Amino acid sequence: MTPDDDAPEWGPNSPPAPTDSAEVETTPLTSSLDDDDVLTISDDMIHRERIDLEAGMNAFPPATILIILACIAVFGRQLQIGSLDSVQRLVETGAMQREAVLDGEFWRLISAAFMHASPDHLIGNMLMLFILGMACEHAFGWRSFLFLYTACCATGFSLAMTTPLPTVGASGAIFGLGGAVIGLALAHRSKIEVRDHRVGIALAIWSIYTLGLGLLSPMVSNSCHLGGLLGGLALGAVLPPAVLVDRREQARSTSSRVQMTAALAVLLSTSFSFLPRLH
Repeated sequence: MTPDDDAPEWGPNSPPAPTDSAEVETTPLTSSLDDDDVLTISDDMIHRERIDLEAGMNAFPPATILIILACIAVFGRQLQIGSLDSVQRLVETGAMQREAVLDGEFWRLISAAFMHASPDHLIGNMLMLFILGMACEHAFGWRSFLFLYTACCATGFSLAMTTPLPTVGASGAIFGLGGAVIGLALAHRSKIEVRDHRVGIALAIWSIYTLGLGLLSPMVSNSCHLGGLLGGLALGAVLPPAVLVDRREQARSTSSRVQMTAALAVLLSTSFSFLPRLH
């Protein structure tokens, strides 16, 4: 017998020869995972760049400028016809007065926003209307902006009816525009970014000034400011933002057209009752 006589014979059908190192059994990773254990990437795990609200903003927003020009023209006419001579004269020419509105003159909820009690009242409001109107017109589109503005006029002066004092001024609607920006930013905070926070500082300064003016002047109502703000917050959170979709598609949407039609109908019906009182 030779030394190799006791060694097993290895052939094609023989088990594999042992190795010097320990044999490690391996299995594919995927075979140990059930279908429910497969890793997936959810939407909140994907990093997305937020849209800059100020990018592409038009420095000359047409609808906002038209409203500013209308307010200036109305105030000029107020001075010509002595609308500021007395409270009674202010009411006769279109100020919001609770008794008149309850008698059916609902147009005063809009006309009063185009009237002002003094030059500084007008100037302060028009500066903030330009800033916030620019932001809202860019954020929502000019059609939705008109609807937003008229709606905030109505919500502001509706709350001002809690007091018997006549009220004028665009500040209620402007507070509404500020509320709309806040509502938009909160509702779409994962998609929209407000880059320049100096706007917030300017808005805070103006708000403090306007609220102080409301404490000093009986024609300026802080309840109107609150009503406009609440209306703007609600609408800003639910109105479809134009900055997140194709603007041409948004302009052709049924929602946008309905809003524009409603706003124009309210403004035109108001002008028919309001403008004759300025003659």
